[in-house]
Amino acid sequence: MSIKPRTRRSTSYRQRGFTLVEVLVALVIFGVIAASVLKTLQDSVRQQAALEERLTANWVAQQALAEIRLRTDWPPLGKKTEKVLLAEREWQVTAEVKTTNEPKMRQIIVQVGRPEAESPILTIDSWVAQSIGASINSDGGRS
Repeated sequence: MSIKPRTRRSTSYRQRGFTLVEVLVALVIFGVIAASVLKTLQDSVRQQAALEERLTANWVAQQALAEIRLRTDWPPLGKKTEKVLLAEREWQVTAEVKTTNEPKMRQIIVQVGRPEAESPILTIDSWVAQSIGASINSDGGRS
């Protein structure tokens, strides 16, 4: 009886899994992709909040402008600042009525911002013409 010597398997092993280097490279790639997606999502949320704030400021400004126009056909000259609550936020509204080069027209500038902000979020310029037949007082108001 002859005993067969044990032979070693050939030096080319079948690969059954990933090497440590391959796993680390995959984790790095996944990390870069995840960081990029997270940054994009943060930018999107930030942009959404800014757009929502501008839209709400536009509503506040349009409302202030409508109130000025509904009070009188010929708004008196001057500047007025007030605080308004809309969408669970406080807004500072500044409305200024100015003269123009045309005596029968007035410019209305409405600025809306947050009370703690240095500059307004939104500014709307509008013009109003004097109604035919309206007379003007010495203070610029309609009689």
